Amino acid sequence: MKKFEIHMHSTFSDGEFSPTRLVDIAKRNGVSELSLTDHDTFGGIQEFIAAANAEGIFAFPGIEITVRYRGFNLHLLAYFESAESLSDELSNEVMKMASKREKRMRELICRVNEVIPDKFRGTIEYENVRRAAEGVLARPHLAKEMVRLGIIPTTRDAFDRYLVKHNVERENLEMKNACELIRKCNGIPVLAHPGERSYSLSNPSKGRTSEDVPEMVEELKSFGLLGMECVYPYHERTGKVEYYKDLSRKFGLIITGSRDFHGSATYQSEHLLGATKMDAGFLEQFKQVWAS
Repeated sequence: MKKFEIHMHSTFSDGEFSPTRLVDIAKRNGVSELSLTDHDTFGGIQEFIAAANAEGIFAFPGIEITVRYRGFNLHLLAYFESAESLSDELSNEVMKMASKREKRMRELICRVNEVIPDKFRGTIEYENVRRAAEGVLARPHLAKEMVRLGIIPTTRDAFDRYLVKHNVERENLEMKNACELIRKCNGIPVLAHPGERSYSLSNPSKGRTSEDVPEMVEELKSFGLLGMECVYPYHERTGKVEYYKDLSRKFGLIITGSRDFHGSATYQSEHLLGATKMDAGFLEQFKQVWAS
């Protein structure tokens, strides 16, 4: 049975490992199909594709974009046949996303500097957080700087005590616009972890019940959505894998799955890369879309 990982993050966003190192881990784990899906950047794609080609691993470009839908945020994965298929329009939009991340980080640092213990206030500096990131800035980079400064003992503590409560929301691309940009490149928009706690279609505390989900999926398909990430660690723990598979079949969406591999940033050991257990037939469906 083939092993794959089509949702993973490198040091170009909030992952532990470089694109080349991710390919090395995949090779050791017997993974034969890969996509790099860093948050809001294509920065690591060139290195990733070169490393995969050198190891004889089939690889294709991807990205994970934070999008706005009905007033809340979702994560949208996108997969492309090659780097050459990326349009200037999409690339420019992604560059704008990176700029928004930097603005958001400056605002978040200001907020956190005001609420940490008095002796640490003002010690978190943007340039030091920026220095820790190879690509786009994300909250894990700030969390690592807070650990380095001795403000909190672990990055998890940073999120639990500060980075969720005092988070700064940024203006994100609308879901419909994102799907249109991706489809113009013959790319494949896939809804990431639709049942995950932070970016879920259903959130009863916010007025979105499970009964609302099918109608939302139908609307998302009308926007150009082609797939849904059904096999996912949180879905497995909550018994929702088959629910999302059934929804995908009902609306004719491609069923995908992943470990959403970040490495130590999300307390994942290397052996988990490529550990998703599901039918790899999605790749033939991807190829059919790319060839259309």
